[in-house]
Amino acid sequence: MSKDLIKQVEKQRHHVIVDSFTVTWNELLNQYKNKDVAINPSYQRAFRWSLEQQTKYVESLLLNIPTPPIFLSENSNGTFEVIDGLQRFSTIIKFFSAEIFEKDKQVDAKQKDNPNDITLPTILTEAPILTGLANSSRESFPETLLRTLRYSRVQLILLKKESSSLAKFTVFTRLNRAGTALSNQEIRNCSARLFETSFPDLLNDLADSEKITKSLKLSREEKDSMGVQEVLLRLIAFVTREPKTQRIEEFLDEVMYEAAQGKIPSQNKIISKIQDTFDVIYSAFPEGQAFRFYKANKFSGSFSPNLYDIIACGIYFNLAKCKKRTPEEMRGLVRTLHGEQEAIALTGAGSNAKSKMIGRVNFGKKWFA
Repeated sequence: MSKDLIKQVEKQRHHVIVDSFTVTWNELLNQYKNKDVAINPSYQRAFRWSLEQQTKYVESLLLNIPTPPIFLSENSNGTFEVIDGLQRFSTIIKFFSAEIFEKDKQVDAKQKDNPNDITLPTILTEAPILTGLANSSRESFPETLLRTLRYSRVQLILLKKESSSLAKFTVFTRLNRAGTALSNQEIRNCSARLFETSFPDLLNDLADSEKITKSLKLSREEKDSMGVQEVLLRLIAFVTREPKTQRIEEFLDEVMYEAAQGKIPSQNKIISKIQDTFDVIYSAFPEGQAFRFYKANKFSGSFSPNLYDIIACGIYFNLAKCKKRTPEEMRGLVRTLHGEQEAIALTGAGSNAKSKMIGRVNFGKKWFA
């Protein structure tokens, strides 16, 4: 066993090829300005540090306090993409934004309401040590301190283009799950883009459908963290394969990785069928009740992923029959399933067990047949 494990480690280590060195922030900013280093727009939206956190990072650089490295991935064309360190990189871009972006925005009162707009120059807050940083900006900074910031050094860890696609996907997901800024689906979407694939865009376009968003009726916070995309990926996952793991996150990671590489056959056909599935759901439940529990003669509570598995998969696999049913007939089928003991068991405690995940899909297939 130990020899097999050693061989496995040696084999997999060859798939991760990295380099490490230090550069100045001035060099990195110039590379960013010249588009040699990029931040994917989907990833950039996850810049969520408050002004207080941004100020602390600037203070750390001024005081030469060690900070974590920035991780880059090398693209096939020789450019680089930020895969970890978004908050720190964006903080410096924002601070020097007037030097980077052609359209220089005037700083006004609205700036404090847009702490994550990197095109707006930063107005720092009071720092824990350097209290004099409060209300200062690049324009008001002494030239000596500007040079200190520009020429402060940061460690770069580069994931070389020779690394395998699986290595890139795994490195990105693990690095970003160590923090709290990104949701699981935001991480999946960003990591999938390392393969220069259109699948994340396809998923985003599907998530923009009015019928889908109204049928799901997720909270604003869930929508902002790509909750709609994750729910749609969940449906794609369950209608194309059975989970091999007890963890839904790992199952969805696997499907996202394969979809990004074009390994899921007939993707466009599946997407079209999902749209038709939600047409049926929306016709019966235009106010988003479909995936809520039905108690005391009314739908209530928050979105239930477990009910979603049963209903969405069931309609997907029986789409031709469901299209022929009236909205009232569909409402009746959904209401009635809440009283079924099998459905209750599959959506109750321990519902993330692999057997129950598979069970929900199979129950849906039977129920809507």
